[in-house]
Amino acid sequence: MSDPAEELLADLQRAYHAAAARADREPVGVRAVEWAPSERGYLCAFEDGRFLCLDTDLAPAASAARAREIAGTGLLWEHLEERVDPERLEGVATAIARLLASAPEHREVAAGLERVAARVIELLEWRVRPERALASLVDLDEGTALHDRLHAAYGNYLRLSEPLVERQDELPGDLVAALRDVEQAAGWAGLLERLADAMARAMTPAAEGADQVVDAHLTPLAP
Repeated sequence: MSDPAEELLADLQRAYHAAAARADREPVGVRAVEWAPSERGYLCAFEDGRFLCLDTDLAPAASAARAREIAGTGLLWEHLEERVDPERLEGVATAIARLLASAPEHREVAAGLERVAARVIELLEWRVRPERALASLVDLDEGTALHDRLHAAYGNYLRLSEPLVERQDELPGDLVAALRDVEQAAGWAGLLERLADAMARAMTPAAEGADQVVDAHLTPLAP
């Protein structure tokens, strides 16, 4: 059985060489994008600020519309990578472990925390798979669904922990600090907002960036 990561690496190498041959210089970055099943293109960046969008056949995009599709997909995926950051998710898991150690007697809160931790691990495992290097809008639905599960689990934990927060003046200092650490880590990791909402908001800057790629494209583009 073929390895998706190895296949992607081979695709990127072919795109890299095709872009270098077309531009007569090596690109500084190549991103594979997939805006629909079996519809793969490549966004290639050069040191001088120029770009080349390669279509599925590794030929330069013929139209501005196709170049925008390729560039917009890549730029939108950059927003997802920033929004679903593995290091910040790991920070949430670490903060949860500390809070669980500080509040063993609060069983309902602990159960809610354990559900959040399980959802964090689900999303983290999805995010760090090698195939995530492909900017695939096809895969976005799966990531959004996993993030929604995490967002809902965290919201449930907040409801369960309200009684603790309301009487935090009576709680041990280590427990208060652990509660605060989870809250801060969750905020940094973006658990307070649905990923779908964040991605919808990112569509405008991604489209604007795609227009800039079209303006700086190395080859002529039809309207």
